[in-house]
Amino acid sequence: MKTALLDTNTLVRFVTGVPENQAREVAELVSAAESGKIRLCVIPMVLAEAVYVLTGFYGHPRAKVAAALSHLISCPGFQSPDHETMIRALKLFGAGKIDFADCYLAAVSILDQTTVISFDRDFDKLHGVTRKQPKDAL
Repeated sequence: MKTALLDTNTLVRFVTGVPENQAREVAELVSAAESGKIRLCVIPMVLAEAVYVLTGFYGHPRAKVAAALSHLISCPGFQSPDHETMIRALKLFGAGKIDFADCYLAAVSILDQTTVISFDRDFDKLHGVTRKQPKDAL
C-alpha cells in the first residue's frame, strides 16, 4: 500500500470545509484511507502549522482544533512518526493556554520522562513535566 504525506492545506481544508470543492477532495481521500486504499501520514511540523493556521487565521477555538485534528490523525489509514506525542500535545493544547510548540515539548517530556530546559514557567503548570533553568541543568 502506498503512503502519502499530507500538507497543512489539506488538514485545514478538511477541518474548515472551505473551499468546498477542495474539502470534498480531502474528505474522499480520508475515506479511501479509512477503507485501506492508501495510507496517509501527518508529520509533526505540518500538524503544528495546521494548529497555528486554524487558531490564528481562521480563529477556531483551541479545543475544537485539538479535537478535530486528534480525531483525523487517529482515523484508520493514518500513520505518523510521533503519533502518541502529537495526540498528547493536542490534548494539552486544547485544554490550556500554552502554545502548541510548548505543548509538543511538554508531551515529549512526559512520554520520555525527560527534563525541559527553559525559563518559561508555563511548563510548571503541566502535570508530569519537569522544568529546569539552564543553570540548574548540570
